[in-house]
Amino acid sequence: MSRIARLRRLLGRARRTAEVELPDEVEPRPVAGENLLLISDLHLGEACKEHSRIEYLKRAADLDGHVCNFLEYHATHRPGGRPWRLVLGGDLLDFLQVTMVPPGTTGEAALYGLGTREEESVWKLRRLMERHRDFFVFLAAFVGAGHRLEIIQGNHDEELFWPAVREALVDGLVDLFFGDEGHPDETPESFAERIRFNSWFYYQPGLIYVEHGHRFDDFCVTPPQLCPLKPQAEEELTHPLSYLAIRYFANRQAGFRTHDKEHWGLREYYAYFRTLGLKQALESLKFYGELMGRVARYHLEHGRFESPAADEAHIKRRAALGARFGLDDATLQQLEALGARSIMGRALGLWTMMGMVEWSAMLVGITTLVTTLLTPWGWLIDLGLLLAATVGGVFAVKTLRARYPRDIKAKLDRAASGIGQLLDVPVVAMGHSHRPVRRRMAHDHRAFFVNTGSFLAHEHAAHQRGEPCRCPTTFVVMPEPEPYTRPVPRLKRWCTVLGRPEPFEVR
Repeated sequence: MSRIARLRRLLGRARRTAEVELPDEVEPRPVAGENLLLISDLHLGEACKEHSRIEYLKRAADLDGHVCNFLEYHATHRPGGRPWRLVLGGDLLDFLQVTMVPPGTTGEAALYGLGTREEESVWKLRRLMERHRDFFVFLAAFVGAGHRLEIIQGNHDEELFWPAVREALVDGLVDLFFGDEGHPDETPESFAERIRFNSWFYYQPGLIYVEHGHRFDDFCVTPPQLCPLKPQAEEELTHPLSYLAIRYFANRQAGFRTHDKEHWGLREYYAYFRTLGLKQALESLKFYGELMGRVARYHLEHGRFESPAADEAHIKRRAALGARFGLDDATLQQLEALGARSIMGRALGLWTMMGMVEWSAMLVGITTLVTTLLTPWGWLIDLGLLLAATVGGVFAVKTLRARYPRDIKAKLDRAASGIGQLLDVPVVAMGHSHRPVRRRMAHDHRAFFVNTGSFLAHEHAAHQRGEPCRCPTTFVVMPEPEPYTRPVPRLKRWCTVLGRPEPFEVR
């Protein structure tokens, strides 16, 4: 980028692109006659690495095997003889962790992987489907057995916003199912009709509301939800802090897992650095410093601004969404207001979230200590200064950490209660936190909030046969309610040892 172009971005005067092509939002089919099956956070894409390739492939094969068994089981086990509507609640795919690039790629893309432009996202999707071919074969077979898919967009698969990416995914499933032979009882059109995409949420009035949940996490939110275009660069998608952290820090370190780091602070990263050798620790610190520079640059060039094209498209699509689901715009605006504000537009929030508030407090303390040692002010003044620096530092850290909390579980709990009251819906479901939850709502004991948890079994040791199942692969089942009864979601485990559903005890 030229210096003039960068200056124009800093001043908020970058040249705008043409109006973005929006994906079609089709009418939802009623759930009547179907059972609901909810899973979330598969994060397929981690295997698409340039480094440590074979280790990632082994882990991906393990995950794919469990999910394929899950799909095959439910394709043939139909409660009441009814088909399933499988709701994939976000982060099905993990575009953020794809670092493979086309041959001959140079520049930043060669080092960090492709970006979020539409054509780049299509290339990444195709590589992702190749690396996880078994999963997509079984998913195609699931749809071919007469079941439906509802795919919800999360923060790791934000690229599903692009029309060409959605088309490539559906075409890939169609090709896997039909090949060159075709199918006597199915057509590509009827098959594709059973696959639907949801940019924000999936909703069935009087039954269930599902969204991924990243919208309530200021670390991961991608505004505006229905058209997340990057301010001042509308050919790309919005980059939350989690995107920058994965792209410029996590992806550069072989074996570094991102799925359990949501709540890490300075203490946890200090413990992590202590486990590394000196050379690797210094290299990681270098990556962290580069990440800080990237975060500051994004804040200055994009985080402080909005995209008029994106905001206009979001409002237009929000009106269409209201017409589809029978919700007035005022209700949708209230629903939207429950979301978090992106941390990328707040300098103090970024300073806090990047751990700099702790480093600043320690620097002030060290500077004060050195000052007291070098000045003849007397022990009483020195003690007062040290106490003031210590108390002030602790107060600043605790105040800012309370202002920008990392506990996403608490944020989702509050959001679910707000959604349940606003829409008066019996079940609110989310993912994102990787923590399974099933609880009754405070405002209505007959209503439930459920979190599907995740399906990342390859990161945990398996139990032995004969032992109680403790597999972390959780999902939600909701059979079609009988007449005059309310829907009741059931949180279950998928036992990767026995290959069958097992009860999940909610504590």
